[in-house]
Amino acid sequence: MKVGYLGPKGTFSSEACNICFKEDEKIPYKTIKETILALKEGKIDEAIVPIENSLQGCVTETVDTLIQNDKIFVISEYILEIKQNLMAKIDIDKSNIKVLYSHPQAIAQCRTYIEEKLKNAEIVEVASTAIGAKMTLESENSACIGNLDCIKEYNLKLIDKNIQDNDTNKTKFWILKNKLESINEKSKMSIIFSTSHTPGALYKILGIFDKYGINLTKIESRPTKEKLGEYYFLVDFDIENKAKEVESTLLELEKTAKYYRILGVY
Repeated sequence: MKVGYLGPKGTFSSEACNICFKEDEKIPYKTIKETILALKEGKIDEAIVPIENSLQGCVTETVDTLIQNDKIFVISEYILEIKQNLMAKIDIDKSNIKVLYSHPQAIAQCRTYIEEKLKNAEIVEVASTAIGAKMTLESENSACIGNLDCIKEYNLKLIDKNIQDNDTNKTKFWILKNKLESINEKSKMSIIFSTSHTPGALYKILGIFDKYGINLTKIESRPTKEKLGEYYFLVDFDIENKAKEVESTLLELEKTAKYYRILGVY
């Protein structure tokens, strides 16, 4: 089986992919969108993409790409504990680091450390932590932030370990497939819906979940990109031992929402 992930090697997506797909062929892509589109086009069998970080929230590129491509489904989730590390191509004193490369989320997750320990460094945001590792090899007096896999993949030196501001930092990944799973023996469902632009429209839809005793675990809004003030809503909810209630909820939702579709059951 072929599995796509946000590459190159050394990203947290790569780490999650290695854990979830030990024996499968792993194919890196430059962006989350490219990864998902490769699945849609049949170039890979499954994909693993980040959907949410406990500190930074929703990964908007993932949500927006899924909204725009309606034949991709969530079949599982995996939560990875995020440990950020400072690395360079040589042992270097932190005061001598002039440039710091990393992904914007990694930089945000280490903001306090950077402000206190890397005051002389120019911060350069790049598309992934692995790209930051590559750029560190090509630049003098530079360093990067990323996971420990980068040390092996790019022959870097560890300067400081576990530099994240919050030790509870975790990222949720979704495993995607181009086929919707059966609701049987699943515990969660994710859907996307939109409402009419009228007073109480969202309230009415949320009332449907309350009516049938469905517990929402997440609700996130994203602009439709068609008109200012109009949104899609991404909702996760519990479905374990709730097959009849879920069926009734979806039937009523279909009648009430302007648009809705199931993103996945897992």
